[in-house]
Amino acid sequence: MSEDRYAAAAAGWATGAARVYGPLATQLVAATPHPLAGRRVLDAGAGTGLASAALRTVGARPVALDRSRPMLARDAPARPPAVVGALEALPLRDGAVDDAVAAFALNHVDEPVAALAELARVVRRGGAVLATVAAATTAHRAVRDRIDAVVADAGFTPPGWYAHLTTVQAPQLGSAPTMGAAARAAGLVVVDVTERPADVGVERAEDLVDYRLGQAHVAAWLAGLSAGERAALRRAALDAVAPVMAPYRPPVVTLVARTA
Repeated sequence: MSEDRYAAAAAGWATGAARVYGPLATQLVAATPHPLAGRRVLDAGAGTGLASAALRTVGARPVALDRSRPMLARDAPARPPAVVGALEALPLRDGAVDDAVAAFALNHVDEPVAALAELARVVRRGGAVLATVAAATTAHRAVRDRIDAVVADAGFTPPGWYAHLTTVQAPQLGSAPTMGAAARAAGLVVVDVTERPADVGVERAEDLVDYRLGQAHVAAWLAGLSAGERAALRRAALDAVAPVMAPYRPPVVTLVARTA
């Protein structure tokens, strides 16, 4: 298995990034074409368990999978059964689960069609495959980019894998047509695929800053700062964002599909 990009990210993800990804996971689960109560559902790319929590809320029985053991270990006693593994080679038998969700996970792989085919393989016939990724459009990023500029001014240099993520991996499914085409190529039946801004309830500068500073690509760098330096960085980011803050509505591509 390749480098664990998220080894240092669990705390920031659960307390910061979750401000956006938590509501998005809830919205993804709500997009299901059939009730999930009582069904065994794979949370593929589970991270710290945001989609698993949303699945449990509707009565599903999630099983979590992620490349990162530290992400799965976050609050492990309260989490569902979990396994470390890659989306492109799921360590599950054919038809092992009733349904699957992949909340902002498919944009982290080099071969998304292969990952979607693996989801199709492990979901029993007629089961749902639900997925979200960030849309490729840059129209919404001006305010968020102010936070990134403050971080860069403080000396942060993005790791090489982050450049690969943003320029190679993420754009592959960054629109409704490309997501739909990939799902069909993987053998899935597309029920619906949309691209639209998502209301995630983030309307305060504090929430947007904490979301952005909770991302994996800055986790190791932030961990190397003193508590005082991190506090000063957050204040600077708030000062940059507050004058232009508006409700954050990230554009999201959502796939609702089923296995043939």
